[in-house]
Amino acid sequence: MSKSAKVMSLRLSPDDYRRLHAYGVSKGLTDSAAARELIAAGLASDGLALYSTELGTYLRGVMQPLLEQLDHTLDERNAEQEDRIARVVHRATRASIVAAIAAVEVEKGTFEGLDGVSASDIYAAYDKQAGLMQRGMTLSEARGRLSDGKS
Repeated sequence: MSKSAKVMSLRLSPDDYRRLHAYGVSKGLTDSAAARELIAAGLASDGLALYSTELGTYLRGVMQPLLEQLDHTLDERNAEQEDRIARVVHRATRASIVAAIAAVEVEKGTFEGLDGVSASDIYAAYDKQAGLMQRGMTLSEARGRLSDGKS
């Protein structure tokens, strides 16, 4: 205790006294020491809550615009990355379509039986097979389904 300690009496309900006494016993303190410790802890907690609230308000005021700017910057970078990925995927998709069309033209020139069939019809038949395979069918299942007239 400091030199200027203040002596005071304290009235407690039986339930509050029971809780105070139990706390003191669990900590190995007298009732008076337990009361002092709990009062000090309560005041410290209350003071910390007040400080924390004011500090939290200040920090939110300072940090929120910075966090929003960071969030905006990250959104812009993500959008740029998505655009880059879309361009790359677009190029690859376009190249595969060009290759498929060229393969159909080569196939038409190679097989005499396809001479009267349009390239669009050949491409559409392959496209249907590819679509069925994307849905989980094997190549033979897709060809069988299409040869039965189903799509």
